[in-house]
Amino acid sequence: MRHDMDLYTASFQAVKSGRKTIEMRLNDEERQKIRVDDLVFFHSSQNEYDVLRCRVKELYHYKDFYEAYSCHEKTQIGYEENETADPADMYAYYSKEKIESYGVLLIEIELINDLYFCDGHMHLEYGPLNKEYALQFIEEGIRKGLDEVDILDHTHRFKEFEGCYEHLRIYEEQDKWLHQKTKFQNTLEEYGALIKEMKQMDFPIRVKFGLEVCYTSNTEELLKQILGDLDFDFLTGAIHSIDSILYDMPFSSKLLWDIKDSDEIYQRYYEEVSCLIRSGLFGRLAHPDQLKLFNIYPDYDLNDTYEKIARQLNEMNMYAENNSGIHYRYGHKDVGINEEMLRIFKKNRVSMICASG
Repeated sequence: MRHDMDLYTASFQAVKSGRKTIEMRLNDEERQKIRVDDLVFFHSSQNEYDVLRCRVKELYHYKDFYEAYSCHEKTQIGYEENETADPADMYAYYSKEKIESYGVLLIEIELINDLYFCDGHMHLEYGPLNKEYALQFIEEGIRKGLDEVDILDHTHRFKEFEGCYEHLRIYEEQDKWLHQKTKFQNTLEEYGALIKEMKQMDFPIRVKFGLEVCYTSNTEELLKQILGDLDFDFLTGAIHSIDSILYDMPFSSKLLWDIKDSDEIYQRYYEEVSCLIRSGLFGRLAHPDQLKLFNIYPDYDLNDTYEKIARQLNEMNMYAENNSGIHYRYGHKDVGINEEMLRIFKKNRVSMICASG
């Protein structure tokens, strides 16, 4: 069985170095499910996709942390040699009442590796909102050896967001696209019911559910109203249109690329990306350089723009997708974001997540 736990930076690094070999937890309902030889995935509190994969070697049960501390070396449970091991330190995490109620569990672990394979962008777009269809994505993720699949759908699937797309209807081609049967066919309540059903199931991989939100600065206030009360595992913000023109459709050449200068298109695109990041609505930025999908590029150097986006992502604690979608859908040579953007994001230590959608 698999278990996921968050660790603060100091503890995470202590496990990673091999010094800390025992994790201490309240023996609550979730921890009572742990068995020897189970897998535990420790997620860094600073970056949930910085992960340590561990095997449970042994389990120790104690009535409280005072008893637990007396039975193990302080370095095993995370203290430095020059630190004083005080059981009262655990009161910062657990109340005395809960300790008395549940008792304490010490989990002896063996570090396997720090690899974590995740697809952070898998669409339900072309199928029904039901368990059978969603399970196909999860089962494929298991077959591919993934540790996590993040399932989402575009907001243009849901009736609640229809008003956010009205600005696109000024062009006949886009109005026709919005009349497709896949658009505005479901409600968020229906999606929520599916998520609730799926959350009751146990999988050997972690499964998350979210939304890919089509953002424009002109619809930001409307999006805030709709998204305000929603509770998803994640929200991914995406730019799919520039000044009310979709840039990634078969008709986009006629409406956009054949009419406007590529420099202007790129400038407006990244202005919108900046607004998306600063909006504070999202935890992730979808396919940040997808504008390259038709192999049309600006005449100016984009490095300063990439530096600005990297700074803003860090300021807002957002993830950027390293998304391979246009490689598979459009045959673009880049398997993910372009080399310069990747270099600059890595230099600035931007948090990234792999994605295929």
